[in-house]
Amino acid sequence: MARIRAIDDGEKKLKRQSILDAALTLYHENTRELPSVSRIADACGLAKGTVYLYFKTKEEIFLALLEDGFYRLLDEVERVIADHPDHPMQLVEAFLTRYVALLSAQPDFLRLAAMTNAVIEQNLDQQIALQFKAELLRRMNRAGMLLEKAIPALPPAGGMRILSRTYALTIGLWQVLDWPENVRSLAEQEEFKQARPDFFDELPIALRQLLAGALTTV
Repeated sequence: MARIRAIDDGEKKLKRQSILDAALTLYHENTRELPSVSRIADACGLAKGTVYLYFKTKEEIFLALLEDGFYRLLDEVERVIADHPDHPMQLVEAFLTRYVALLSAQPDFLRLAAMTNAVIEQNLDQQIALQFKAELLRRMNRAGMLLEKAIPALPPAGGMRILSRTYALTIGLWQVLDWPENVRSLAEQEEFKQARPDFFDELPIALRQLLAGALTTV
């Protein structure tokens, strides 16, 4: 009986992952809106009703993708801290390098993250939204406490505040520089180039200023 249960659980995981993969593939086609459950079901070869066994709404599907992205970032933060426990400035530089590299490797995350409050969470069951936020805050608090151990001068909860500000700056900068397609050609004109620098060039500069300032004022 245990073997049958294991096979069933494995099949469930595979189906769930196929839904997530199909949703992400469709999202690549138009990153300004979320594809419908019907389109996702067709893309992964499942009945629409089967998809609803795993996710109640399309927003839940993309929330799951967001969770994966957030947790990868926080895992990387914890690894960087573990690698540089006694050298705050080295920690900052290593963090910047690895954080920007991880974001550039998962470009969909930034645009989805920018849609979290206004689009995705607006159409979630309240309990699911609360669970998502509670777990994310728990993980941020854990990483924040590790940061405080690496930088003892930080006040209580100072590590989590730095992580929150880092994320806020990242998403804010992304939204400012992520021009829609119909006006993106303006960025090639000389008068607009300074207004739209490359995000991945600008992000480490802005974060270095933020983090250096945080470390010199504690």
